[in-house]
Amino acid sequence: MSLSVATLASSWRFAEAIAVMAARFGDQFDETPRLARALVSHQRWMMTQAAFALYADHLAGRSSGPGLTASGLADWICQTGIASRNTVLTYVDQLLSYRFIRLHPASAKRPRSFEASEASIDAMQRWLGVNLAVLDHVDGGERLQHFRQRPELLFLVQPEFARLCLDDQQWREPGERIGLFLWTESGALVMDRFISLTPNAVLEDDFYDLGTIDIPAMAERFVMSRTHLQRALRKAEQHGCIRRNGSGRASHIWLSADFYQEYRDWLARKSAILDAVFEKEMMLAGETQQAHPQSEPVTVARSASNRGC
Repeated sequence: MSLSVATLASSWRFAEAIAVMAARFGDQFDETPRLARALVSHQRWMMTQAAFALYADHLAGRSSGPGLTASGLADWICQTGIASRNTVLTYVDQLLSYRFIRLHPASAKRPRSFEASEASIDAMQRWLGVNLAVLDHVDGGERLQHFRQRPELLFLVQPEFARLCLDDQQWREPGERIGLFLWTESGALVMDRFISLTPNAVLEDDFYDLGTIDIPAMAERFVMSRTHLQRALRKAEQHGCIRRNGSGRASHIWLSADFYQEYRDWLARKSAILDAVFEKEMMLAGETQQAHPQSEPVTVARSASNRGC
């Protein structure tokens, strides 16, 4: 039985796992900033997932359509209100110019269909592996091991996962406070940085003490203007997401426990969708031994005072 949103959101092991995941995505940005920027805002994340889903569905023979086309992607994204047609078409041009996609060898002149590059497929394989590892950390499952044994599962799992995420209004349109970070360019990377620090932070007066953070260095690392980052942090302060103290390069930052839980609740929606789709595909593939070791997943909801590794 796949893990529910409530189970994930209340599990401290889920909090530990998403902290590790957040740190890894930050490292991936350092290694391949152009590729990582495809996921650094919520809008780009959704367009990227939708684009790969169109390609993967066609590759797996689950779609009779032309696969990934600019018009097909624009139709899907515009239908959900995620972005305008012009934004989608510009995004496809960027993917093409950065060689994250290329013209399919069998493509007709119109509509032109594209295929993912090897670098894009590798990045998506790593993305899925990290997200499956999060689920395994919660209940001791073996999803990642199954995926490593059958890497083609990516092309079966990802399209349905993308469709369900984009159909879920609460995932598609996060609350105002979460949106302060996720709708801005590279804002997700800033949030990832905060999340990566939180499990080991001390909780005092309903705020996690994240310590001193070099704001200009963060802006430089994530290719953001300092003004843009400072503005985003001020808005986060005004909405009660964080507290700050200090001037100059360094700021001491505290993350609101309430906002942290709100963010975990939201991330749990994505992870629950992924778990349900992965379990379904494993069953369809004839895997009678499910990736879950027990029917009732282990949920460890701990307070800051008694949590452990």
